[in-house]
Amino acid sequence: MTRKEGYQISGFEGFSYSIYFLGQNISFALPALYLVVFFTDIGIPAATVGIITLIVKVWDAVNDPIFGGIVDKVHLKRGKFMPWIRVSLIALPVTTILLFAIPNDMSLTAKIAWACIGYMLWDSAYTICDLPIFGLVTTLTNNVNERTAIMSYARIMALAAFIVATLIIPVVRGATGGWFTSAIALSVLTLLFMFPICVVGKERITPKPTADNFGFRDMFHYLGKNKYLLFFNLAIIVASLTNTSSALGIYIARYNMGNEAMLGLLTIAAIVPALVFGACLPALAKKFDKFHIFLFMFLLSPCLGVMFYFIGYENQTLFIIACFIRSIPSGAILFMSFMFTPDCVEYGLYRSGINASGIAFSIQTFTAKFSTAMATAVGAFALAVIGFVETEGALQAANFPDKLWVVFTLLPAAGSLAALPFLFNYKLRDKYAQIMAKANSGEITREEADKQLDGRFR
Repeated sequence: MTRKEGYQISGFEGFSYSIYFLGQNISFALPALYLVVFFTDIGIPAATVGIITLIVKVWDAVNDPIFGGIVDKVHLKRGKFMPWIRVSLIALPVTTILLFAIPNDMSLTAKIAWACIGYMLWDSAYTICDLPIFGLVTTLTNNVNERTAIMSYARIMALAAFIVATLIIPVVRGATGGWFTSAIALSVLTLLFMFPICVVGKERITPKPTADNFGFRDMFHYLGKNKYLLFFNLAIIVASLTNTSSALGIYIARYNMGNEAMLGLLTIAAIVPALVFGACLPALAKKFDKFHIFLFMFLLSPCLGVMFYFIGYENQTLFIIACFIRSIPSGAILFMSFMFTPDCVEYGLYRSGINASGIAFSIQTFTAKFSTAMATAVGAFALAVIGFVETEGALQAANFPDKLWVVFTLLPAAGSLAALPFLFNYKLRDKYAQIMAKANSGEITREEADKQLDGRFR
C-alpha cells in the first residue's frame, strides 16, 4: 500500500493499530454499559454500586500516575510502549472475565468484596493497555496529520466495539442465561483484535529519554508547565460528572421502551453518527483546526440534550430519530476527546524540556476511566434517589420512567455547560503543535520554532 507523502506508518501497521482499539473497547464497553445493571441484577443495592465505583476511582487516582511514571522511567530494550501493550494482551481479557464471574448465590458481603477487588484489578489492567497504546502514536510518527488520521480510524474501531458488545450480549445472555459466558465471549474477541499490533508495531521515533532522577516533584512541575493538558482533561471530567446516558441506557430500554434488547438500537443510534463523523474527520481536519470542530460540537451538545427531553419517549420512532440527532455532537466529542493529548505531549516537551509522555497519557487514561466511572457512580446514586428497586425483574414505581428520563436527558446537558470555561482557555492549535513536534524531533531548531510561533509559547 502506497503511503502518502510525509507519512511514516505502513498500511497494515496502521490497520493493526486501529483494530487494537476494537478489541480493547469491547472489554471497556462491557463494564461501561452493563456493570451497574450486572451488580444490581445480582442483588447489590444501587447506592452501594456507587460507593464501590468511588472506591475504585481512589485507586485509579493512584495507579494511573504511578504507571505513567514507570513508563517514563523504565527503559526497555524493545521500546517504550510496545512491551506494555504485549502484557495487556492477557491482562485485560482475564480481568474482564473475573469482574463478571461473581456467583449469584454468594452472600451480599462477599459479592461486594468481589465486585470491589475485581473492578480494581480490571481498572489496573486497563491502565496497562490504554496509556501505552495512545502513547505509541507519538513513536510511530511525528506527523500531526498522520496522527490525526490514524487516531480517527482507531476511534471508529473503538466506537464500533460498543455496537459489537450490545449486539453480542443479548444473544449470548439469551442463549446461556449468564453474564459470565457473555464476558468470556467478548474477551476472546478482545484477545483476537489486540494481537496484530503486538507483532507488527514499530516504534520508529525515538523519544527524548526522561531523566533517571525524574520524581514526583518533577511530575508536578511538568504538569504545571503543561496547562493545556490540564485544561482539556478538566473539561472532559467536569462534563462527565453528569453524563449518565451510557450507564442508564439499559434502564431506559427496560423501563421506558419496555424491552432490554432495545439497548442495541439505542447504542447504534448513539454511535453511527459518530462513526460517520469519524470517517469525515481526516478531511475536515485539513480544512479546520480540530479544536474548533471539537468546541462547536461541545456547544451544540447541551442544546440538543434539552430538545431531547421535550421530545420525550412515548413515540418510539421519534425517540430513535432524536437519538440519532442528539448523538451527532456527543458522538463527535467522544470520538475526538483522545486526539489532543499527543499535541499536549509536544507542548509539554517544548515548554519544559521534559519528555514525560507517560505522565501525559496517564492523565488521559485517568480521565477516560474516571469519566466513565463517575458517570456510572452518579447514575447509580441517581437511581437510588429516584427510588429504583434492585434485583432483576423487581416492580418499579409508576412514575419511575419519568424520573429516569430527567436524569437521562437533562443532567448531561448541565455538565457540558459547566465544562465550557476550561475549553475556552485551551489555546493550543494544530499548526502550533506541528511546529513544536518538528522542534522536539530535531527537524528544526528551537530558535526557528520560536520565530514561527511568534513567541506565543515561551
